[in-house]
Amino acid sequence: YNSLYQSDLSLESISLENGKAVIHLTGSLILGGVCDNPRVEAQLEATALQFNTVNEVTIFINGKPLKEILSLQG
Repeated sequence: YNSLYQSDLSLESISLENGKAVIHLTGSLILGGVCDNPRVEAQLEATALQFNTVNEVTIFINGKPLKEILSLQG
């Protein structure tokens, strides 16, 4: 299940320092419902954590933290 199939997101920038990735995405995040919130977060984080140089991930969409965006959608 791809919880991001309705979204139109692009990578703006990424920085990696001491195992911490900071990812900036732009575009629209469209959720299928509140049940998609944890799926979206897990899918985006897992994508970054698949690399052995990444231990921690912080994601921003249009300058706002992903966690904040998802908490407003709940």
